[in-house]
This record gives sequence, C-alpha cells and structure tokens, in this order.
Amino acid sequence: MRFLVQCCFIFSLLLFSCNTQNQSTNSENKTQISATPKLTARNFDYQPPIPVNGKLFAAIELGALGLNYFIVEIDDQNRWSLKASSYGRSNIIYGVNTTNEIITKISEFRNEIIEYGVSPANIHIIASSSAVQASIVDKLKIELSKQKRHLDYINSKDEGQYALIATIPREFINESFLVDIGSGNTKLSWIEEDDTLSIDIHGSKYFLGDVQDTTVFREVRDAILEIPEKNRTLCFMLGGMIYEFIKDEIEQNENRYFVLKSPGEYPSDNEKLRAANVIYNALYLEPTYSYIFDSQSNFSIGYLISLDK
Repeated sequence: MRFLVQCCFIFSLLLFSCNTQNQSTNSENKTQISATPKLTARNFDYQPPIPVNGKLFAAIELGALGLNYFIVEIDDQNRWSLKASSYGRSNIIYGVNTTNEIITKISEFRNEIIEYGVSPANIHIIASSSAVQASIVDKLKIELSKQKRHLDYINSKDEGQYALIATIPREFINESFLVDIGSGNTKLSWIEEDDTLSIDIHGSKYFLGDVQDTTVFREVRDAILEIPEKNRTLCFMLGGMIYEFIKDEIEQNENRYFVLKSPGEYPSDNEKLRAANVIYNALYLEPTYSYIFDSQSNFSIGYLISLDK
C-alpha cells in the first residue's frame, strides 16, 4: 500500500511538471507572435546622388492590382532621378478588367510619356511576378505584339534584384535588406557573396485566401531569420501598403526616405491595413534598428537601370 501511494505521488509530480512545461512553451509561442521588441529607430538623412547628363527612360508596369508608369532620368553611372509617374488600376487579380481596357490604358500612358519627351524606343512595358500569374497576361502579350509592342515578364528573383538596385544605396548594400510588400506577394531580398537572394511570402491580400494572421506572421519571421545578421542592420521598404501608413507625412514634405515608427502606431481599420500591420510586426526584429520607406523607388526603375544603354 505504501509503495502504491509513493507511485501515485511521483506520477502526480511528473504530470504537474509536464503541464507546467507545456504552459511555458505555449506562453513562449504566444509571445513570439504578439510581442513587439522596443527598438530605437535612427534617422536616415542620406541624399541620393543626382544624375549628370542622363537620358529619359520609362516603364509601364502591370501589377496584380495596379497599372502605373514611371519616367526616370538615368546617367551612365546609373544614378537616377524620378521625373514623373502616374498610377492606375488593373484589377487583374480579381479578373475585372478586360484585355481591351488594359491595352487602351497602356496606349494612353504611352502617349503621355512620349509627350513628356521620352523616345518611344526607351519606353518598356513590363508585368510583375504577381501579375504574370493571371491568365489574362498571356492574352495581353499577344495583343500587344500585334501592335509591335513587347510585354516583358519579370520573375520574382529578378524583381527582387531590380528593387535592390534602385532602392538600397551602394554604401549600405552589405548591411541592409529589402522588403517589398505587394498585393500578391511580399519579397525579401539581400546581397550575399555578390549574389542576390530573395524569398517570396504572402502579400497584403493574403486574407482573400482565408490565410490566418498567425501563419503569415510565422512565415515572415522565419524568412527574416534566413537573412544573415550582417545584412539586417537596415531594412529598406517598398509597397503601397507602407505608403498608406505614412501618406500624410509624405504629402507634407519632399523627402525620398522616411523612417517608420514601431508597429502598432499605424492604422489597421480595414483588412488590407491590418494585414500590412501583421507583416510589418513580423519584420520588426533586432538587430535591425531602422525601417526606411523609399517613397520613389520600385523594381520597375531597377529594371530600367539594368538595361543595356
């Protein structure tokens, strides 16, 4: 009988220990998802170099939701300056616009670009990696070819490389990484041993596929941890949802770079903003001390910089 009591007592201790360990593990997982580290953001007062005797180039960019153009002056040292831009909608992620509607808009953009002074030979039409997934893009390519206009498909890796070229100043390339939060996907890119590496994860429209916030948070956090620490001093950021965070600040001054506040200080009053907050919160991790939004750059400009001129 005494032996049985001792066995019961030992079993109770083991059970209590296991429960305590599980509660601790669950608590750690919850903290990993919800906690935001307190980082000290630093100013970024870098002034990009101005092109000298540059030429005008333009990209008409077809995205999953947007149809935009960018006119850029680029010199022989690949210094660039944004001269003009325009933003429209494609909505091909929803299958809303027809081929004719998009081609008509592309023609309108092209005429505006030529009027600005860009040579027709220096106007390029490109489709983003998220747009390429839509079936309508192949039809667009065929119809544009009938007009002797070429639609260039950009894959995800090249998109990341082009964004890096245009966005991160050379002086900071070895201590930085880039995050481009798009509607269809989010791309993380960095340079390692002279090679551009990139990771694709969910974009800000992930909620359309009933993907859970916690799933996206963990995927983003896992992706961040794949980037070497030496590349995580600075995070440069692109994307329309980050623009939505700070658009009032952008409209009030002419700076190109804006250092973001901590997560939780930006609105989340609709599904897209809430999703962008989830992604940003997952990105917010030491040793990165500044998250810098580039209000002018994008992968399309990097594409133009990379052309043989």
